Amino acid sequence: MPPQKKSRSQKPRKRGKAGKPETGHRLKVLFVSLFLLGFLLVSLIVLPQLRQGLRPPPPAPPVPAAAPVTPPATPPATLFEDIRVEVESVLLRSGISLSQVDISRSGDLIRYEVQGAFPPDALLDEFSRRLPGLAADLRLEALAHEGELHIYRGEAMVYLLHFRPPPVRPTKARARAAIIMDDLGRDLETARDLLAIDLKVTFAILPGEPYAAKVATLAHREGREVMIHIPMEPQSYPATDPGGDALLIGQSPEEIRRRFQGFIERVPYAVGGNNHMGSRFTEYREGMEVVLAAMKETGLFFVDSRTTGHSLAFAEARRAGVPAAARDLFLDNEQDVEQISREIRKLAVLAGRQGQAVGICHPHAQTLEALRREAPYLKQQGIEIVPVSQLLVR
Repeated sequence: MPPQKKSRSQKPRKRGKAGKPETGHRLKVLFVSLFLLGFLLVSLIVLPQLRQGLRPPPPAPPVPAAAPVTPPATPPATLFEDIRVEVESVLLRSGISLSQVDISRSGDLIRYEVQGAFPPDALLDEFSRRLPGLAADLRLEALAHEGELHIYRGEAMVYLLHFRPPPVRPTKARARAAIIMDDLGRDLETARDLLAIDLKVTFAILPGEPYAAKVATLAHREGREVMIHIPMEPQSYPATDPGGDALLIGQSPEEIRRRFQGFIERVPYAVGGNNHMGSRFTEYREGMEVVLAAMKETGLFFVDSRTTGHSLAFAEARRAGVPAAARDLFLDNEQDVEQISREIRKLAVLAGRQGQAVGICHPHAQTLEALRREAPYLKQQGIEIVPVSQLLVR
């Protein structure tokens, strides 16, 4: 049977939805849209954080510059003590004992009532120069017509010294003697032993010794007079060494003055000086002129130890206007207690005959023992042992 022909009116079969090409395309578009939306969301969240992480850190705040360090001011108590030392040095160099001074305080003002003469201009000029070295705002005002010294710190007066003449009292003449102990300053034990003896021995301190300042301070506190034992060139130099800073005849006037100024600085409270060795230097007129000029400027007196029979020192001191004395006896040329005791009694006899006498000794154990032994004898004989400044020729 021949095949039948399809009817033209027959329609082709429909495919299922999954089989349509446009449906797959829509799925791809949807997937891409979701991806882009997710990427956009992630970018909005993550990118600011990434940018924050990549951004350089803010600069550190500037460190303020360190304030300049101001050195601590001198504590008031220390400064007042330093001023006191200078004030009392001026009084002692003016020949005024601290027993002639009454001290009182009102607030920050310290007042000295002084029974004694107004200090000389040379001493006051030096004092005025030294004060700013303690504190820059210190200054001195001298009112000689009123008998007063004023010390100011800034605009405030901190010290007032009022001088009035001591009352004149008739005194009975009495034999007096001075005993000078040379070569002190090597230790404190000898100084304490000497202070324990009931005699007002004058302390002559070598400025180059390690305890010079401490011995001077100790003696001053106990009311003993302090001198500089001035090292000078002997005839036997250099075989005999007077000390590292000794005054020598080959030195210039400037060097002699410089060394002597150093002696003053190393022996506080000194009111005079005598020569240590110096048998050659005390014969050297030009050198003694320099030393005595410096002593006059600072109000010091001079005692000629007379280590040579040709010494010019005492005569030059008198010519220069420096108060002076000269040694009468060495008490301990022999380091024997009995012999030293005999020499002390010779000094007493000489003082009784002349009215006064000056003896020099040294810090040997035998000398200290002889002084202890003879102290009662000197009192029994009416011999007053006084600071050597009381026996000066002025």
